Amino acid sequence: MSVIDASGENTALMSSSDPFYHFRESLEERINVLETSISSYLLLIKTTNTSTSSEYKQQKKNIKKLLKSAESTLKDLNATIRVVENDRSQFSHIDDEELEKRREFVTGISGKLYNLKSSTTSQQVQQKIKDDEIAHTRSQAGTMGATNRFEQENTDFVINQKANATVMMRQQDEALEDLDGAVDRVGNMAETINVELGVQNKMIDELGEDLDEAEARMGLVMGKLSKLLKTKDGCQLWTIISLTLVLLVLCFLVFYIP
Repeated sequence: MSVIDASGENTALMSSSDPFYHFRESLEERINVLETSISSYLLLIKTTNTSTSSEYKQQKKNIKKLLKSAESTLKDLNATIRVVENDRSQFSHIDDEELEKRREFVTGISGKLYNLKSSTTSQQVQQKIKDDEIAHTRSQAGTMGATNRFEQENTDFVINQKANATVMMRQQDEALEDLDGAVDRVGNMAETINVELGVQNKMIDELGEDLDEAEARMGLVMGKLSKLLKTKDGCQLWTIISLTLVLLVLCFLVFYIP
């Protein structure tokens, strides 16, 4: 095998064991899926009535999940860089040039993710959603009995206000759904922590019991030894024990080591 081949294999091995490459690959895959999904989502907004389309609502939920997943992976990717920065001696195989390349990659992918997310809430998208809601409200309300231009203007004003209120309420509902999901996640984390604390408390209790048992046995041994040696002086007993151990070591050295 040539030196180049060996170097290539070593690089591949490092890449497979380095969490940075794992999270980078995962993030790139998520970004690719996001690009395709958002492109389809924006096209759907242009070609359908978002106020009544169930497909639009489903795709919007899917986009939010994909964005959260990508943002979570980006945090993990950032964490791998911070670990290296905080302990350069432990990661000496990652030189400054490689570390800078990783920072640049994260900066670039962060900007790309930000642009993708922004495209789903652009002014154009928001206006289309509002226009669809106005059109839907107007189709339900009709003329509302307007017989002249003045009455029609009042009707248009009422319809616009109702549409704006509907859009705002929908946004609030989505925010509450996100909050509810966050509360559920915190609850799950708290439950997991509680289980871990229970396990650790049990281990501590068992350790305490073992220490008590060992202490009791040691007290029993010391009591018997004090009777044997006719003394209750703790220091004297430990001195005797230490000297006995030294004697055993010396005997071992004399008889078993040539």
